[in-house]
This record gives sequence, structure tokens and C-alpha cells, in this order.
Amino acid sequence: MPDNRRPTTIPPAAWLGLVLLAGWASASNKREQEFDKFMQALPGQYDNRTQAKNDASGAHAAVAVLINPVNSLALGKAVMFERETAADDPRRILAQHIWTFELDKKGEHLVQTVYVFKEPLRWLHAADDPYVLQSVMPDDLSPLSGCKLVWSKSDYGFAATTNALACKASAGAEGMLIWQSAEVRGTDLLVNEQLSGPDGSFEGTADSASSYRFERRSGPSQRE
Repeated sequence: MPDNRRPTTIPPAAWLGLVLLAGWASASNKREQEFDKFMQALPGQYDNRTQAKNDASGAHAAVAVLINPVNSLALGKAVMFERETAADDPRRILAQHIWTFELDKKGEHLVQTVYVFKEPLRWLHAADDPYVLQSVMPDDLSPLSGCKLVWSKSDYGFAATTNALACKASAGAEGMLIWQSAEVRGTDLLVNEQLSGPDGSFEGTADSASSYRFERRSGPSQRE
């Protein structure tokens, strides 16, 4: 018997949906690849010695920054350890943080959450042994709630900023009432931050603003 069934066809609207879906998937994959490159390029040893040397006012202290990847599924899929020390004395530790990164729900931005150690002295020498950092558990950390940095691709590399309103509301109790932005331009890491005024506003507090340009000196520093 002859087959009178019509060949299967896809309506034009459905074709459009498939094309848009394919385009979105392609764009999403591209962003993931870009962020993967960013995560590979970020770790390293940085300092702002050049900036401090050229600053006649002395407003910028010479600071060294170490950023190392941490292999810890307990904290997340993409984790970094960040340590700040005096550039001329690595024993003088100024701050230590754990950074975690994850794509937002739309896959358009990379969201960085900053954590502080609940017992800073316990982890004072964590940078000397990566296996020590692998033992860090979520209960060992406190997040700077609301102060997340949102990264996106920029014309020069990658750029990030915090939501100042969200950050102010939650960070006051932690003594970190700041607005922050950052950029990665080639081998340079630029960080800008501003403390808020007594009333929580950022107006009229120019003296509390700071801008640092860190130059990358070498790649990740880890002991095998």
C-alpha cells in the first residue's frame, strides 16, 4: 500500500528556537572557556613595588600578594588562597583569605566569594604547605556576605565589581565596610576599594579610597 504519510517537518518557529538555543549554548561555552583561562592565569605572585617606589606621597605601602589554587572539593570546584604580606618582609602577614569562584545561573558572570579564617593564627603558615590548605573545611571560614565580586570579560582582560548596597548592609559587623572593584590586565592585577563613612555612605570619604596596581612576578608557588 502506498505510504501517504507526510514527511516530518519542523515549523519555522521551532527552527528559530533551535538556532537560538544553539547560539546560547555556543556563547555559554565560550564564556566558560574564557573564565577557565582567567582561572588559569590568575594564580601567581604579585607586588606593587613599582607603584610604591613612584609614589612620592608615601600613600601606598609596598605589598606582596600570593594567589594559589587550592584543591578542595569541600570548599568548591574553583578555590584560591590569597595572602598579603609586606613586600620587604614575607613574615609580616597582613591578611589571608580563601576565594571561591562559580558561574552564575545564567553562565554570564563569574562570582567570587571572599572568606576569612575564623582562627587566623591557626592558618598563619598555610602558604608554606598546600596540603594544609586542603584540610580547610567550610566551618573554618566566615564569608564576607554580600561583598561578592562579579567578574566579566572586558576589553582589556577581566573586570569585577561589588554591589555596594548589598555589601554595606552585611559587612559592617565584620569591619569590612567597603566597595571594591578589580581588573586583570595582562600580568597586572588592579584593585580599587573604598571604606564607607560613619553613616554607611561612600560620599565625602575620598581619603579612605585606595587603588593598587600589582605586577605579576611569577606563577603559582606550591610545594609538591
